[in-house]
Amino acid sequence: MQTYREAARILMEVLDGLGDRELDLSRGEGKWTIREIVHHIVECDLNYFQINRYALANTGEKYFFNEFDAHVWNQSMNHNQRDIRIEVQLFSTIREYISYLCEIIPNSLDRILVHQKGTATVRDALNHDINHSYHHIEQIKETRRIHSI
Repeated sequence: MQTYREAARILMEVLDGLGDRELDLSRGEGKWTIREIVHHIVECDLNYFQINRYALANTGEKYFFNEFDAHVWNQSMNHNQRDIRIEVQLFSTIREYISYLCEIIPNSLDRILVHQKGTATVRDALNHDINHSYHHIEQIKETRRIHSI
């Protein structure tokens, strides 16, 4: 749970000191900018948030979720133009809230999510969320290294 919760703090640290110009830098041609990566992390976490809450509340019940095309959302939600401050706050709140639920609900990490592609425990889902966010945080770090920022 600590690693899950800490992702918000680490994201804030990796973004520290970046202005609009730096947020619009990417790792290379055709790659998302730092700004777009931040929005993507949060868009995905919003989806994971509902999935995790459902598994905690209705363990073993089937949850249907729509497929998520990140590139479509990047375009249609104007990720390349939006401020990231609210996104980062939201990410922190999501992670804090899910962590809180997992701490107070008995056997929370062993509760089951059933979906179109199979089953997973909340523990499995949170590990997925951890890997996803840290993968993209590493992309932001890489962009900073490439541009010496």
